[in-house]
Parts: sequence; C-alpha cells; structure tokens
Amino acid sequence: MELCYRWRIACTLWSCLEVVCFAGIIYGWGSLVFILKEEGFYSENCRDASPSSNVSLIPGSVYNVSVIDIHNQSIDLSNRTLACDEQEEKLNLCFSIAVGVMYSGLAIVGQLSLRLGTRITRIIFTFLYSVGFLCIAFATKENPWLLLPGLSFISIGGATVFCTTLQVANLYTTIQTTIVALLSGLFDVSTIMQHLIKVAYEHGISRKHSYLFFCGLGIVIFNVQTFVFLPKDHVRRQPCDSQKPAKSQRPTNETDTSKALLEKEKDVSDESRRTVVQNADDRLITHILSFGYITHTVWMSVSVLLFVSFIGLLNTWLSTMSNDSKIVSYYLDVFAYATMSTSVTAIIAGFAYDWQRNRFRGSAIPERYFRPVCFPMAMCWLFGTLSYLLPLVFDSLYVVLPVFIMFTFYRSFLFAIGIAFVTEAFPVKYFGVLYGTIMFSVGASSLLQYAFFAWSKSYDSAFTHLTY
Repeated sequence: MELCYRWRIACTLWSCLEVVCFAGIIYGWGSLVFILKEEGFYSENCRDASPSSNVSLIPGSVYNVSVIDIHNQSIDLSNRTLACDEQEEKLNLCFSIAVGVMYSGLAIVGQLSLRLGTRITRIIFTFLYSVGFLCIAFATKENPWLLLPGLSFISIGGATVFCTTLQVANLYTTIQTTIVALLSGLFDVSTIMQHLIKVAYEHGISRKHSYLFFCGLGIVIFNVQTFVFLPKDHVRRQPCDSQKPAKSQRPTNETDTSKALLEKEKDVSDESRRTVVQNADDRLITHILSFGYITHTVWMSVSVLLFVSFIGLLNTWLSTMSNDSKIVSYYLDVFAYATMSTSVTAIIAGFAYDWQRNRFRGSAIPERYFRPVCFPMAMCWLFGTLSYLLPLVFDSLYVVLPVFIMFTFYRSFLFAIGIAFVTEAFPVKYFGVLYGTIMFSVGASSLLQYAFFAWSKSYDSAFTHLTY
C-alpha cells in the first residue's frame, strides 16, 4: 500500500511544500522581468531609438550611463533606467506564450494522467520542468531565445505538479474542499520564489546560480513525492464515515431506532438519486457538453484572462505611476509578499463555498451542485472589478496596496472555487480531463493578454482606456 494512505498528514505536508516551492513560479513574472531588464534582454531594440519617440524614463534595461542629455537638458539617471516599448513587448510576448502553453497543455496532461497514471505523467513533466530551469539559467542577452522554452516548460511543469498533487484532497472526507483551497492558495504563494531569486540577484547572487539551485532542489522534492508518497495510478477517494462499516451498536430506545431509520432512509434516498443522475449517461463527452460545465468554462476563461493581464501589465502600471526604479522595485516586493497571504484568503474562499454547500445540501441534485457556487463566484468578480477600478478612480501610489489586497482575494476565490466546483459537481475519475479541458480554453483566451499589452502601448492614454 502506498504511503499516502498510511501517512496522509506527511503526504499532505510534503504536497504543500512541493506546491509552494514550484507549482506557480511562472506567476512571479513581475520579479523575473525586472531582472531581465536589468541584464539588458532585448535592449538592442532601444539603442537606435530616439528619446523623443518610444524611449521613456521608466525602470527597465540598464545602460552604462548616469546622465543623458535630452533637448540640452541634463537628467540624472542614477535611479532611473531607459526602456522602450519594443523591449517590453518581446518580454511580455514570452510570458503570454508561456501562460498559453501552460493552460493549453493541461488538456494533454489530463489525458496522460487518465491513461498512464500519476507516476508516469509526473516523470515526464519533471524532466520538462528541469529543462525549463536550465534554459532560464543559461539564457543570456546574446541568447534570449532560451527564455521562451524555459518559461513554457516551467509553466506546464508547475501546472502538472499542481494538478497531480490536488488528488491528495481525496485522502480526506470532511475537509476535502478546504485542502483543495489550501493547495490553491499555496499555488499563488509559490510566486514568492521568483521574488527570492530577485532579492538574491540584488545581493550579488547571479540568476544562473539561483536557477541551478532550484533545479536541483526541485528534482529531489518531485522524486520523493512521485516515488514515495503518491501511487502509480490515482489517489482513491476515501469513503465517508457513514459508508464505513460501523461497530455493532444497539439503539438504546425506540426513539433512537426511529431516528436511525430515518437518517438511513434519507442517506439511501440521496445516494440513490445521485446514482441515478450520474448513471443516466456517465460518458465523458456528456459532462463536457453539459450546460453547467460550459458555463463554468466561460467564467474561468474570462476571469483568468483578467488575472494574467493584471500580472503581465503590473510592471507597466507601476512604471507609469513612478519613474524611480527603486520605488517600482519596492512595490514589486510588496506584491510578492502580498501573495504569501493567499494561503489564508484561499481558505476563506473554501469556507465560503462550504457554507453555501451546507445551505443547499437538501436541495435536488442539480441545484445542490450549482447554486452553492453562485455566491463565491459573485465575490470573485467583485474583487476583480475593484482591482481594475481603484487605479482609475485614484491615480496615486497610495492605491497600490489596496489594489494588491483586492487582487489577492480575487486570485484566491478564482482558483479555489474554480477547482473545487469541478471536484464537487463531476465524477472524480474525469477530474484530470475536465480540469485540463477548462485550462485549455483558459489558455486560448489568455493569449489575448498580449493584445491588451500592445493596446496599452499604442498611444498615451491607452493604458487608462484598457482598464475600462
């Protein structure tokens, strides 16, 4: 028997360690792009640019100058750097493609997990993850093309780690949704790893050495989870306490006997109704074409597009607020630290979902699954709207922290509820394929973020119009 069933606490803790270190590292893009600009990636596009055209005094690529003369005026650049739109477009294009590869590739991951099992799937993508780290480690200003495969491999590798680890929640019966929400929150916290690499870079440790270290650490953690804790196929859902063989107990009186019979009759009735609904047509294609699944896919696609667009435009937004690279770096650090609280906000999202589930527990089968998710979805959109609305109303650095707080709640509700709904409303055996199909649609829609970025650079007020 695999250790995950005997040592489920140890397996859960190791899963949390794996997710928090590597699963969502791609979303630490704001810290990584800061390093890449400092090292001058794609800065050759700016060398011949005229300062009066598309070159601006914003944090970006570092040039070996401290003072530049523009229209016979000397401007101190000790804390400022030169960047151009072409440089940011190319870097954000790499990020956009990597995110698209991650979400689109999850459809393949779901099929591989269903057909090959957990272990083989993890071995394949652990190799790709390691290759991705090596590509980013050895990418240089002269060989920037290594960024694209590197970002793509760590994005799809991290997503695979996350999806295959989610099944650890099946080890629990009463807190299954809470475990899913916790892992979703830790997925967001993993962006702090890129921030640690940025801090190490600012203290003299090169990007190459940092990524080589994380590559070796990842190989160790992945292999322990793959070969020690997780089974070859899938983690089986544990039976509820009411389904476990109970010890022989005799009712103390006639009232207890009546209550026991009523409870048993209710459980049998609910279970029979659920079985009839699920067995009516339990084919995979039936679930994919169902109204609830299609609606959920559309909601996830639009919401994740807003999510990745916010991250992709974060550096640009902060640069428009301040020309001082130290201030931009400071708020990037604040954003990285804010993501550490997503493990808490995700649990809040899980509790909100469980609260609604308990309210509609006695409803009919379709309503029991779909009505509880309406309230947390509405809260998710509220937080997302505030994340984009506050910068429009208050054009000041004082609004940055409230925006980060709203965005933290937004990302927690988005992924915690999005994943928990799939595990609750559809059969467990199809989770990998159903979730992968959703992420494929999300990946296709997330490619629009590059169009948003190009729009934000097209004219002076484009960024403001985009946020509308």
